[in-house]
Amino acid sequence: MTRQNALRIATTGARLVAGAVVSAACVVAAVVAVPAAWPTVERAPAHTTVKPVAGDTLLTCAGPFRALGRDASRATELSTAGTPSVVSGAAPGSRLAQKSIAIAGVPDARQAPMFTAAPNGQDPAEVAAAESLSIAAEDLAGFAASACRPPSMESWIVGGAGTTGSNDILLIANPGAVTATVTFTEYGSQGGGMHTTEVVVPAGTQSSIPLAAGAAGEATPVVRVTSSGAAVRAALQSSLIRTLDPVGIDVQDAIARPSKAQSLLGVRAVVQSDDDDNPSTAVRLLAPSTDAIVMLQPRNAADGTPAGAAKKVQLTAGQVGSVDFSALKAGLYSIDVTSTAPVVAAAWETTGLGKGSDFAWMTPAPDITGSTAFAVADGPAPLLHLQNASTSAATVEFTPVRGGATQRITLAAGGAATVPVAARAVYALSSPTAVRAAVSYYAEGKLAGYPVWPTDAVAAPIAVYQ
Repeated sequence: MTRQNALRIATTGARLVAGAVVSAACVVAAVVAVPAAWPTVERAPAHTTVKPVAGDTLLTCAGPFRALGRDASRATELSTAGTPSVVSGAAPGSRLAQKSIAIAGVPDARQAPMFTAAPNGQDPAEVAAAESLSIAAEDLAGFAASACRPPSMESWIVGGAGTTGSNDILLIANPGAVTATVTFTEYGSQGGGMHTTEVVVPAGTQSSIPLAAGAAGEATPVVRVTSSGAAVRAALQSSLIRTLDPVGIDVQDAIARPSKAQSLLGVRAVVQSDDDDNPSTAVRLLAPSTDAIVMLQPRNAADGTPAGAAKKVQLTAGQVGSVDFSALKAGLYSIDVTSTAPVVAAAWETTGLGKGSDFAWMTPAPDITGSTAFAVADGPAPLLHLQNASTSAATVEFTPVRGGATQRITLAAGGAATVPVAARAVYALSSPTAVRAAVSYYAEGKLAGYPVWPTDAVAAPIAVYQ
C-alpha cells in the first residue's frame, strides 16, 4: 500500500466517524426536543347554520270518547260515549284547513278531526287546535280536554292503569300517506321494557288499542310508542270506576322524550288523602335506561316560590316509580323534576275519591322561545300557567288571534304566574327567552289540563359541519 493510498483511507475514515458523531448528536437533539412545545396550527371545523324549509303542519285530535264493552254480549266492542267540541285558529300569516281522519274499529264513530297548514314562507305555520267534552252516564262521567298535536316517530305515555275499574285506550293516529308500523314497549312497577307488541296503522286512520292488552294488572304502566314508515300521534283516553261509580275521564297527550329537567304545570290539589293506594295527587316516573336520583320540588303556581320541601326518590332503570303529593294543601302548583339521568314524568290529580269526582293527568310543559299559537278548548274557568325557564326576567305577550287586547306578563327569573283566558279562543304567544306554559280547567266534578307546545320545530336551525 502506497503512502498516498494510506492517507486517502485515513481521511475517509475520519469523515465517516465525524458523520456518525454528527448524526448521533442530531438524533439526541431531536429526542430531547420532542417534549418541548412545537408550534401548532389549529383550525375550527368549517360550519354554517342552516334553517331547513318548513313543511306542512299536521294537527290530529283524539276525536270521540270511546266506551269499551257497553254491550255485555260484546265485551270487546268499542262504541262512542261522547263527541268533543273543537276550537281551532291561526296566528296572522298562517292559514288552517280542517280535514278528518278515519277511525277504525268503532262502528258508530267514523272520523276524528285533523288540521293542516302550509308553512308561512320559510317558517312553520303558527296554528293550534284543542277539544273538550263532558260526559254524565252510569258508566262514564267527567270532563276531559286536550290539545290537537302533530305526529312523531317516538313518544311516551305516562298514565293510566291496567287494573280493575280502569278502562284505558291508546289512540294511535297516522295522518300520513303511508302505512305505519307501531311498536309498544311496556314498563311497570316490577320493571319491564322487554314486553313489546306491534300493530300496523294504515295511512289516514286512527286505531284504538286497550291499554290492558299489554299492561293487564299493572297499576302504574308507562308505554313507549315508536313508529316506522310514518310518524303517528299517540294519546291515552282514560276512565275510572270505583265500587260501580264512575269517578272521572281524561284524554292525556304523550311526552316527546325523556329529560333530566322538566316542569309539570297546572297541578291542582283539591283534597288531601291518607290512602296509599288511592292518592289524590302523585307523580309517576320512569328512568328508562339508567338508574337515577330524582328531586321533585312543588312550587306555588302564582309566583314560582317553593311550596314546602323537595322530595327525593331513587329510580331503578326500567322500573316505574310514584311519588305521593297528597299532603299538598288545596291550591295550584307546578312540580319541577330534576334528575341525574333522563326520565319521563306525569302528575295525577283528582277532585275526590268517590262518586261525582273527576281526575286528570298533567304532562311536562316544553320550553317555548319566540312565538307560537295555542288553543283554549271550551271548559270551566280556564287558566294559563306561565313559568320562566330562563335565568333572566322575561316579558310574555299573548293576543287573541281573532282580535282583542294584548296581555303582557313580566316574570322574574324562575318566576311564574297564572292568568285567566277565554274559553273557545286561540292565542298567539311570544317570549324572547325560554318560558313554559299550560292550560288548566277546574269546577266541581270537572278537572283537566294540557301543556302548550311550541310551533312545529321541523324548521329549527341546525349547524352543518364539514
